[in-house]
Amino acid sequence: MTVKKRFIGKTNVEVSELGFGTAPLGGWPVEVSDQNAQSSLQKAWDLGIRYFDTAPLYGSGMSEIRLGNFLKNQNRNEFTISTKVGRLIVDTTKSKASEKFIGSPIDKDSEFNFSYDATMKSLEDSLQRLDLNEIDILYLHDPDNHPDHFQDAKDGAIKAMIKLRDEGVVKAIGCGMNQNEMLIEFAKEGCFDCFLLAGRYTLLDQTSLDQLIPVCEKNNITLVLGGVFNSGILIDPSPETYFDYSKLDNHWVRNVTESLVRKPKDHESAEYWLQKAYKLRHACEKFSLQLKQAAIKFPYGNSIVSSCLFGMTSPKQVNENFQLYNSKIDKLFWEYLKEKNLIRKEVITHEN
Repeated sequence: MTVKKRFIGKTNVEVSELGFGTAPLGGWPVEVSDQNAQSSLQKAWDLGIRYFDTAPLYGSGMSEIRLGNFLKNQNRNEFTISTKVGRLIVDTTKSKASEKFIGSPIDKDSEFNFSYDATMKSLEDSLQRLDLNEIDILYLHDPDNHPDHFQDAKDGAIKAMIKLRDEGVVKAIGCGMNQNEMLIEFAKEGCFDCFLLAGRYTLLDQTSLDQLIPVCEKNNITLVLGGVFNSGILIDPSPETYFDYSKLDNHWVRNVTESLVRKPKDHESAEYWLQKAYKLRHACEKFSLQLKQAAIKFPYGNSIVSSCLFGMTSPKQVNENFQLYNSKIDKLFWEYLKEKNLIRKEVITHEN
């Protein structure tokens, strides 16, 4: 069993199809010991995973430091790394606004800043924490979090990112968020190599097929996918699980809207998504498959997907995802899902 590689856009940057997302190594949503972080990274390396994604936000730099400590012992030509800009790590003496990164430094916090200078400073700081001289992929991080950020990014951050790519400090540039709409607008800028899209091309939600994926295909932009399990609903769906980072209760629509992850459509509700997930789970059981297995395998049939990122916090979890990635699913299963309108007819799926 191996981990295959694919290219990013029209660049020569290769990423392993199975990628390691390091937000959990920054303490999200639970604290992870340094020993667990390093052993998980080592297990991923031993299994052939060679793409690692991080960000200053993840534990106020803790994820980058931990990843850098691991990668400094590896051959630089053997791995691909991405980090992000759009948030600066700053010193703080007040109680941190967000404590979702458990165990992160109490004297550090992050703040949004999409200016040209802040982008340059952010990458400089990331390179120092990672102990590297250059980055393979640089993403613009969550510019959809505030109405002003889109224009701020166009006026500042994107210009800085293009300059960094022209200078060879980064090899590819992208943008990462949870919604389709703003990425469609960014695609029209004509400068991006890839997008990190969370939750919108999954076994449960394929809304990116409406406009985003066609626009990406036209502009030679490939996708790196996050949120393959849609916050957990595609692992074990129940009213206690989450979708789009919010619990699937009566307040789900309001909570997702207020969090600015995206604006749910009129037909969406917690019950709507739960019922669809239950039907997907039932279909998996009919074919003796795990729901999680189908969720992991689903995206790779589409060549526009370069990699899928998985947050992993133990060697056991790394190995489980690796085994499911390498598993085989009969094409009859995907045909059954289409027949039952559980995935869209135009979805391209694996034939095994």
